[in-house]
Amino acid sequence: MSHGTTRRSFFLLGGAALASTLGACAGRTGGSSASSVWMPPPASSSARPGSPSPSSSPTPSGAPVHVSLLNSDGDVRGVGMPLIAFFNVKPTDVKKFNEVTKVTVNGAPAQGNWYFEETAHAGAALEAHWRPQTYWPAHAQIHMDLPVKGLSAGEGLVFDDSLTLDMSTGVAYVGNIDANALTMTVTADGAQFGTFPVSLGAANTPTSSGIKVIMEKGLDIPMSGPGYYDPHVQYTQRLTYGGEYLHSAPWNVGNIGHRSTSNGCTNLLPDDAKKLYNTFQIGDVFNYPNANGPAMTMGAGYGDWNVPWTQWQTGGALPIA
Repeated sequence: MSHGTTRRSFFLLGGAALASTLGACAGRTGGSSASSVWMPPPASSSARPGSPSPSSSPTPSGAPVHVSLLNSDGDVRGVGMPLIAFFNVKPTDVKKFNEVTKVTVNGAPAQGNWYFEETAHAGAALEAHWRPQTYWPAHAQIHMDLPVKGLSAGEGLVFDDSLTLDMSTGVAYVGNIDANALTMTVTADGAQFGTFPVSLGAANTPTSSGIKVIMEKGLDIPMSGPGYYDPHVQYTQRLTYGGEYLHSAPWNVGNIGHRSTSNGCTNLLPDDAKKLYNTFQIGDVFNYPNANGPAMTMGAGYGDWNVPWTQWQTGGALPIA
């Protein structure tokens, strides 16, 4: 993993070059994306437009602020997946934006709010994540109405589109990685699914602690390190922008379950890596309570669940109340 790789390099290269941005756990780059790779969409959202917001008097006017969504209609995601919006121009007032957003889970209103943060996504000036206080329920239908077209985005700014979104959650897979026992214990809908040996980051290439969420799957990544080189690492499941993955590590089987010797990734035995790759989905949750690295942050990936709820309710970079 190249610990010097930043989130900005991940986004500014754009979706087409995403597979070649990070060497993950090895400091090398290259490779081509697999067909299963999931990548951020272009600036226009794949979620369908919603109904325009009711007109008000006087009607706000100003420079247009366009909203797009990372999530798409029909997505099936893990219970930790946030709803993510991008803005092509940075709004200065999002109180009304947050107020009119309506999210339901299985038809019932969900309590939550937007949290705004700086972004390096190509074409975006700001991003925001919406989540409830706790993980989404499993096997749930999630609907969002974002009727913001015509609403003020601050002085001299107005939102120019409205959106809706319909997605769902699947099985609630949650992994707990114990850095002392070197095991990953996984539950599925609260029931025991399995325990798998792992090798985490060595002292000089640590694994970040905290809650992480699978961001994408299937990048074809070359990795190298002391005593090994693999041009096509298999069963990669990305956890951070900086290059932490769950992945197969056939070169490290002697240490998996016994010693932490990786360059920051979670090394798995090849058969376990294949099984878990075919099981997990984008949005599944993994907790590293005692890993040896720095704390996971909001901007290091989908680090939303590391933000305390009282802080989340402030709205982050822009106040929502």
